[in-house]
Amino acid sequence: MNSKPLKIDAKLNAIYDKYKDSNNENKIDINGTIAYLEDLDFDPEHPISLTLAFFLEAPSMGVFTKEKFLYKWQKDRINSLSGMRDFILKLHNSLETNDSLFQELYNFTFGFLMEVPGQRLLNYELAVDYWKLLLMNKKEFEPCYTRLEQWFDFIMNEYKRGLSNDTWKMFFLFIKTIALKDPSNFEDYDEMSAWPSVIDEYIEYLKENKLLN
Repeated sequence: MNSKPLKIDAKLNAIYDKYKDSNNENKIDINGTIAYLEDLDFDPEHPISLTLAFFLEAPSMGVFTKEKFLYKWQKDRINSLSGMRDFILKLHNSLETNDSLFQELYNFTFGFLMEVPGQRLLNYELAVDYWKLLLMNKKEFEPCYTRLEQWFDFIMNEYKRGLSNDTWKMFFLFIKTIALKDPSNFEDYDEMSAWPSVIDEYIEYLKENKLLN
């Protein structure tokens, strides 16, 4: 992380201590996380809470580690709840125009959603919930909102299986390079390319239901 450990501000330590797990001082658990979000005036269901988790490199839902919490805030010299709120609001707003940062957040989300150590596949219903949270709240993807809704329908009603990290990442690439360029016909889609099989199945699903030429 750093050859010279950062000296942690006493005010920042006090904030951490307010929310830390009473049984494990090295983390903030779900109860502390909910209280922290309430004090920041962030809705747990709003995408901004995911932005906070991304910034603090949360290992899983509802958990923050002491190491990352103190290091990340101290590095940016922020030691108040109002400062944290303002910082995350600014970071969240920047996601609309900063494509590389948004993709980092998108890729982070897959691991963040893993529920047990060693889990390799993401529950398809949870995947759809977070695709909606991430992609349907970004204006860039508005031209293919209909295609995204069709993808959600396909995953929920036809595919109904866990999704790999590769599929998670490649679907984002598919939306960026194929769907956005030509939402009507997916003209640049090549079934011989190395797309995950679930995307090939999605294309077939659209054709069979006369939703794609």
